[in-house]
Amino acid sequence: MDGDSKDRLELALQASNEGVWDWFVGEDEIYYSDRVLKLLGYPKESAPNVIAEPTEYLHEEDLEDFQQSLADALSPDAADNLAADCRYRHPDGQWHWFRIRGVVVRDDQGKALRVVGSFIDISRRKIAEISLEEERYRLRELIDNIPVNVYYKDKESRFVVANTSIARKFGKESGEDLVGKTDHDFFGKAHADTARADEIHIMETREPQINVIQRENWDGKEDTWVEITKLPWLDRHGNLLGTFGITSDITKLVKTQRLLTNAAEELRQRNVAFEEELQLARQIQQALLPSSVEGLVLRAHDREVSFACRYTPASEMAGDFYEVMPISQDCIGVLVCDVMGHGVRASLIVSMLRGLIEKERDSATSPEWFLYGINEGLVSILERADVTLFATAVYCVIDLKKGTLSYSCAGHPAPIVTRLGETNQLTHGDGKPNPALGLIPKSPYTTESISLDDIDRMVIFTDGLHEVEDAEGQQLGLENIIQQIQDTSKENIDDSLDSLIDHARRHSAGGDFDDDVCLFALDVGSGL
Repeated sequence: MDGDSKDRLELALQASNEGVWDWFVGEDEIYYSDRVLKLLGYPKESAPNVIAEPTEYLHEEDLEDFQQSLADALSPDAADNLAADCRYRHPDGQWHWFRIRGVVVRDDQGKALRVVGSFIDISRRKIAEISLEEERYRLRELIDNIPVNVYYKDKESRFVVANTSIARKFGKESGEDLVGKTDHDFFGKAHADTARADEIHIMETREPQINVIQRENWDGKEDTWVEITKLPWLDRHGNLLGTFGITSDITKLVKTQRLLTNAAEELRQRNVAFEEELQLARQIQQALLPSSVEGLVLRAHDREVSFACRYTPASEMAGDFYEVMPISQDCIGVLVCDVMGHGVRASLIVSMLRGLIEKERDSATSPEWFLYGINEGLVSILERADVTLFATAVYCVIDLKKGTLSYSCAGHPAPIVTRLGETNQLTHGDGKPNPALGLIPKSPYTTESISLDDIDRMVIFTDGLHEVEDAEGQQLGLENIIQQIQDTSKENIDDSLDSLIDHARRHSAGGDFDDDVCLFALDVGSGL
């Protein structure tokens, strides 16, 4: 590793709080960064090779999974990724949870030569997960053992979840025996019809029933009286799933019923608060959605450039976006950006980036300085917040007066260009990719330039497109994307993008994307 690479790596490690290891397969020695040595608790000269000799250092319950993950990664037909969460015995005798990640480097025959990866201490998160699991277990124990009826029903009023109490009330052993059944399978028609009508009303209006007293009639049994609380069952996005509720016998369980009613009211209030926060997040995301470029054409100096885009967020809170920035009558800037992950956190980073973009508009004619300024602003924000996030980006400047397209990539796949029926992905001149935004302060960015005469069509894309997986977990891959763009190069720009999206969806196991997808394309032609 040369000096510049080491310096860059150390800066990245400071930003991410991770350590790096580097192992040549089959060798006893392994390289650890200072951060890894600190995590392992060993000085450099006596640090063990945990990757090659894990038996003495990893917990016996995690050892098999780790060894299998390593073997799979080194296999010639593997996905080149090592991923494992393991407990490591520190020299002080305590167990620490480590997230171990690695990428395999292979020769031309696919043989694994080297693995480079990272260590990060995830003990706090693991302890929190175990605590959460215990909390869920205790909650289920409570639900199954309290002498009241607790249940969830789908939109057709079929039981989805039921506790032991209600199962025994219906003469069954467990709540699983009720799944798929309705009140009509147990009660008399009068009460079953009333319950169904009530639940339809709750789902239509989102209005709960709280502390409603009802008579239950049975076939061949005496009527019973219960106090009922029913509410709309919503997922975390506010989508209706059905209803849920509790019922208790008025004569025997008044005190218990009051306790659970209070709990239900607290749950309702939390649900209302959550809905308000989610609604605000939706409004922010809607405000940040990119505007359409339909019909946008840049004409000057006997040239014409037309644009098209496709934007497919994986959730309501997306992390991909693009910006089109007019610079002059014959010059325009295009930015495509992909924030790590998606959801509320990614949406917040998007809003920060948009603010930084506005701040850097004076340098919009220079891709390297434009990305440099955005990176400096994002690094400063993330360091103050003590958050590790990053964004990849491509920024292009189309200058019709000069007849050039200048571009700079920040950890992002380079654009794909078609010229005279031949389609290829652009590359960096020195072969060294620029770092992603938000990782390394004071990081320089390089600009490449290509003549507009060498472009018929150019497509910029985010990784949600080529990383879509089929049922076997195989990604679509860049080669398939390049081939699809070439196959549709004679179609108009909008039809070509639609074909590309459809091609990726057909590859997907679920018929859709698990990550955000943003496509931006331009056609270069004569303006005469």
